[in-house]
Amino acid sequence: MTSADSLIGRRAELGLLRRRLADARAGAGHLVLVTGPAGIGKTRLVEELVADGTPVGWGAAVTDVGMPALWPWVRAVRDLPGPRDAVNALVAGTAQREHSSAEESAAAIFAADTAVLDALASASGSVLVLDDLQWADEATLRLLDRVAAEIRRLPLLVVGVHRDGPDLRAHRAAEVVSLGPLSQSESACLLSTAVDGADAAAVRRAVEQSGGSPLYLRTLAKAAADTLRGNAADTAGSAPAFRHLVTAAMRAAGPEAAAAVEALSVLGPEPHVLAQLLDADPVETLERFLPAVPAGLVEIGPAGVRFAHVLVRDAAYAALSPSRRAALHRAAAELLEPLAIGRDDRAAAVARHWQQAGEPGNAGPWAIRAAEAARMAGAYEESASYVGMALDAGGSDQAELLLDLARVQYLAGHISQSAETCERAADEGERTGRPDVIGRAAIIVQGVGHPEANSRLEDLCRRAIRQLGESALCARVEAQLACVLVEFSRNDEADAHSHRAIELATDPHSELDAIRARAGVAWAPQLNDEMVALARRAIELAEPAGRPLDRLWAHISLSDAAVHRADMATAMREIAAMQALADRTGLPLVRWHLLRRQATLAALTGDFAANRRLRAQAAEIAANWHDSSVTFSEVAQSIGLAMLRGDPSDLMPEWEGQLPAIRGYPPVAQAGLAIALLLAGRRDDAAAVALPIIRSVADLRRGLALATLSYLPDLVIELGDRADRLAVRTVLNERFDESLATGAGTVSYEGSIARTLGELDLACDEPAAAVAHFEQGLRIDSLLGARPYVAKGRLGLARALALTGDHRRATQLAQSAADDARRLDMPGLSRAVDTFLAAEDPLTPREHEIVDLVAQALSNRAIADRLVLSERTVESHVRRILAKTGLTTRTELARWFLQR
Repeated sequence: MTSADSLIGRRAELGLLRRRLADARAGAGHLVLVTGPAGIGKTRLVEELVADGTPVGWGAAVTDVGMPALWPWVRAVRDLPGPRDAVNALVAGTAQREHSSAEESAAAIFAADTAVLDALASASGSVLVLDDLQWADEATLRLLDRVAAEIRRLPLLVVGVHRDGPDLRAHRAAEVVSLGPLSQSESACLLSTAVDGADAAAVRRAVEQSGGSPLYLRTLAKAAADTLRGNAADTAGSAPAFRHLVTAAMRAAGPEAAAAVEALSVLGPEPHVLAQLLDADPVETLERFLPAVPAGLVEIGPAGVRFAHVLVRDAAYAALSPSRRAALHRAAAELLEPLAIGRDDRAAAVARHWQQAGEPGNAGPWAIRAAEAARMAGAYEESASYVGMALDAGGSDQAELLLDLARVQYLAGHISQSAETCERAADEGERTGRPDVIGRAAIIVQGVGHPEANSRLEDLCRRAIRQLGESALCARVEAQLACVLVEFSRNDEADAHSHRAIELATDPHSELDAIRARAGVAWAPQLNDEMVALARRAIELAEPAGRPLDRLWAHISLSDAAVHRADMATAMREIAAMQALADRTGLPLVRWHLLRRQATLAALTGDFAANRRLRAQAAEIAANWHDSSVTFSEVAQSIGLAMLRGDPSDLMPEWEGQLPAIRGYPPVAQAGLAIALLLAGRRDDAAAVALPIIRSVADLRRGLALATLSYLPDLVIELGDRADRLAVRTVLNERFDESLATGAGTVSYEGSIARTLGELDLACDEPAAAVAHFEQGLRIDSLLGARPYVAKGRLGLARALALTGDHRRATQLAQSAADDARRLDMPGLSRAVDTFLAAEDPLTPREHEIVDLVAQALSNRAIADRLVLSERTVESHVRRILAKTGLTTRTELARWFLQR
C-alpha cells in the first residue's frame, strides 16, 4: 500500500506512528485511531508509515450494504495464516448453535473472538490497518474492542481509520490521532509539487477554495492542471464543489473510461467480474481505466484498479441516472450469482444488487443466506437488516423469517422489538396452523426483567401450551412461562409450571431449560436435596449439549447448598470448578460470577480488603454490559458489607440512585435498600419501605422472594414491634429448618441461622432461648470460618447471659468480641460492645478508684494511704470487686481493667 504522491505535512503524526510501530516490534502493541473529515489524508498517512516495506495487512469497510460481517478483518489478515483461520472460523460461526440463548450466543462469540486474539500473537512486527471504520459492521467493532483490551500483549500495531463522528468503543484503550486541514503553505506546496509550472496566483486562489483538504487539492491538480498553470479559465473557481470536479474529470477521461468508472462505482474492485460487466478481457479492462488515472479518479496497482478515494466513488455513483444505475446493479447481480453458490460471504452482495436493481423478489433468497451468515458471525444488526429485506421481498416462509428476525433482535439487545416480532410470528403460525411456530416464538426472548416484554411472553406461552401436545418444545415453553411468572411474583403458579416442564422434558436442551426454571422458581432450604440433584444432572447434560452457562448455574447452586450446610470443603471445590470453567472458556459472565462469589466468601471470613478488590475486578468486567440488574447486584454487595461492618461508608454511591424506582422492585431489593436507608440514618424512610414487607413475611415462601429473609431480621429488630419480630422468627424457623446458614454467594452470606434466631429471641425478650441459639450459632459460624459472625455471636451470647444473670461470662465474651471487632475492623460491632460493657459495669465509683490503683500494682496498704482508708476497708473492697467481676486474683483484676 504505497502512493506515488509525496506526503505534505503530518510530521508529528507520522513520528508518533513510527514510535508505536517500534514498540510493537519490541513486543508491546498499540492501537491508534486516525480520525478526521473525508479527504483529509488519513489513509495517505498510514501508507507513508508502511512505505518502507513493513509487513501490512489492509482491510477496509465499504458503504455497500452487501459487505459481509467482519469484512475489514477478513481482508486485513488474509495473508496471515493463523489469524486468517481464526477470523474465518469466527465468520463461519462454527461455535454457534441455532437456538442458543443470548448468554450462550455471547459466550460462543467471546470464545471465537479470543481465538482471533491468540492467533494475532503470531503477527509479530506487522501493521494491521482497518480503514473506513465509520462504515464497519457491529461484529468488526466488537472484535476491535476485544483487541483494544489486550493490545499491549500483542506484538503488532493496529491502526483504525475513520471519519470524524461518534467515538468508537475502542477509544478508551487507543491513542487518537486527529488530522486537521493542511496549512496554507502546506496546501500551496502540495499544488506546486504536483503541477509543473504552476502559476502562483492560480495556486493562491485554489488554496483559498480548498479548505486545506488534501483530496480536493490532489484532484484539482489532476483535473484542472491547466487552470493552475494559468493557461485556462478558472473552472475550479466556477465549480468548486468536489462532485463537480469528479464529473468534470470523468468527462475529460472520455466515454469509455467514464463508463468503466461508473461500473466500478457499482461493483467495486472485482477484477474478473468487472471485466465481464464491461464485456472486455482483463487486460482491455485495465486499459479502459488508464485515462482515469491522471484525472485523479482511480489508481492501478498489483491488486487491480481502485478509486483514488471513496469520495470519488460516491460522486461517480451519485452521477448515475436511475435507469443506468438499476441496469448496472442487475448485471452485477446476474454475474455474481454463480460465484455466490456455496459462498455465503457473497450472498449479501447479490442481495444488495438485486434490491438496488428494483427486483426485491430476486433479492429475497440471497438476503436469507446473508442474514444467516451475519448471525453466525455475531453481526446481529446486519442480520436483522437482511431478514427485513427478505420479509419485504415476500414469497418466502414469513413465519420462519419473523422467527429469525425476532431472534437476531433479541441477540442484539432489542428486547421490546423482539417480543413484538415474536407476536407477529405467532400470529402467522396460528394463521397457517403451525403450533410449533407459536412455541418457538414463545421461547426466543429469555431471562429479562422487562415488564412489557414479559407480558407479551406470558401470552405467547399460554397460546403455545394450548396448542402444543406433550413434547420437548412444550417443556421449554412451560419452563419459560415459569420464569416469566416469577418476574410477576406469581410464585405458586410458576411452581406448577416448573414441575410440568420437568415432567415433559425429553432431550438435553428441554431438560436443561426445565432444570434452570425449577431451580430459579422453587428454591427453598427445605428443597436443598432436590436442588443439589438438579444441579448435578445439569452438569451431566451441559457439556455434551454445548451449554457452559448451565454448568455455571449448577456450580453456583451446589456452592450455595454447601455453605447452607456449613460444608466449606465442598463449597470451595465448587468455586474451584467455576475457576476451571472460567479458565477453559474465557467467558466474561463466568469470571464475573466467580469473582463475585470469591468476594462474598472473603467477606464471610472477614477479609474485607479482598472483598472490595474482587468486587472491583468483577465491576470492571461488567463495565460495558449496560445491564441494570448488574448494577443493582453490585449495590447489593456493598449493602451486605456495610451491614456486616456497621459502616455506611461501604455503601456504593449508586445506591441512592435506586430509590426513585424502589416500589417497582421485588421485595428482596426493597429490603436491601431499606437496610441502606437505616445505615444512612434515614430511619423513617427505612420503616416506610420495610414494614409492609415485614407484615407480609408469611408470603415469602421460595425462590427470590425467600432471599428477602436475609435482611428482615435486622430490619424488624430496629423497626418492628414484638408481634412483627415473632412473625419473622416463626417464618425463619419454618423456612430454614434444614439449613445451618443463610445468604447467597451472588450478594452476601449472613452466617448461621441459629445466631440470627438468637438475635430475634433477644428482641422478643426470651434470653434463655437466645442462649441456646447463640451457642449453636457459634459452633456453626466456626465451621464456616465466619470470623465476623463469630464475633457478633459472642456479643449476642454475652447480652443473653447478662439477662440470665451470668455477668462474669457475659463480660468475658463481650471483651472477646471487642478484640475481634478491633482486629477485623468492624466499627459497628465495636460501638455495640462498648455500649454493652458500659451498661454491664458492676462497680461503684469508689471501686473503680481501687481497681485503678490495683492495676498500678499498689498494695492494699499503699491504696489505703492514697485514699485515706483503713487497710481492712481496702481488703473488703477488693473482695467485693473480685466477686462482682468473677475474677480470683489481683493479677486477673489488673488485666480485666486494662482490657476495658
